[in-house]
Amino acid sequence: MFDLVVVGAGPAGSTAARIAAGMGLKVLILEKEKFPRYKPCGGALSERATSWLDLRLPEAVCEKAITGARIHYHEWVQDKVKAYRLSTLINRSAFDQFLLQKAIETGASVSFSRVLNYSSKEDHVSVQTDDQIYRSRFLIVASGCQDSLRSRISGKASRDDIGVCLVTEIEADDRDIEARLGSFLDIHFGIAGGGYGWIFPHRGYYSVGIGGLASQLRHPRMIMKGFLENNGFDRDQIIHGHTIPQGGKKKRISLGRVLLTGDAASLVDSFSGEGIYYALRSGEMAARAIGEEKERDVARLYEKRCNKELGEELRYALILSQAMHRHPKAFSWMLERHNEVLDRYIEIAAAKRSYKDFVRWLVPRLPMGILSAR
Repeated sequence: MFDLVVVGAGPAGSTAARIAAGMGLKVLILEKEKFPRYKPCGGALSERATSWLDLRLPEAVCEKAITGARIHYHEWVQDKVKAYRLSTLINRSAFDQFLLQKAIETGASVSFSRVLNYSSKEDHVSVQTDDQIYRSRFLIVASGCQDSLRSRISGKASRDDIGVCLVTEIEADDRDIEARLGSFLDIHFGIAGGGYGWIFPHRGYYSVGIGGLASQLRHPRMIMKGFLENNGFDRDQIIHGHTIPQGGKKKRISLGRVLLTGDAASLVDSFSGEGIYYALRSGEMAARAIGEEKERDVARLYEKRCNKELGEELRYALILSQAMHRHPKAFSWMLERHNEVLDRYIEIAAAKRSYKDFVRWLVPRLPMGILSAR
């Protein structure tokens, strides 16, 4: 009998396991893939996430410090740079491996097994894998938005609630990368419905990708190939696809002894697509709720903390995303006439401003009615 079984060894799962093991709980992580493993991701870790993480990231994980952004909106382009770090480009495979190793060092066990199902009992949860059944007082599902385990708690997601991302890594000389982008993230709005395209300057390669809502992003591979070609890259790249949930909508994220974290709980910034910060935070909150409350109403405590500490930010990010993509001409007009819009927005990633503060500042400067549209 374990105190906690965690399904998924990504940032949410490994963080939950590390925190719980550090509180003296007997923890098992179940992960379907052998680590280290490839993870399709742009690899931008916001300063907000880095400043929260209570671990020093090794040099092998961190590839470049980002201090600026180049924003494209159709024909309009603007560079913004800050005197401080906004985010860190990471090797996502090495980052996930590092977090898992820290969980193991803290006392968590790991088994590379695929979880097929679970059943809830009055005093425990039984978790079925390919070859075994594990019993645990609590279960954390941290295996992403595509796992069928999460749908038992929050229901099946619609195409309006799911984002589709395509990404490739293109090798390049570091001198060429530095000359092209330096320490800037290259963001292209107006490329994908409900999302954007990106070019991130990693160490020895570019991460290039597009992402948008599944309901709006038709023929994503054609859009991706066009995006590559329009930005000077060979269109015939190995392209990886993955899905991310749209955050900011009210969903059930716990039931009885089962808690959802990270992408499985739809805790993702709908405007930027950032999920790592919310994965780390929700993993910690889930573990602490279990460790502190023991046999009390853990599910209620966890949801309450998530709503209080993460829910408001995610709702404001969703409001901003919906307004921008439904009224592109108004936002284009806004960006062209108000230089401070981007200055204020990029401060969110650096944890110097909240979405709530930004949206409340933006509202009086927009044409009437845009942010109230749903």
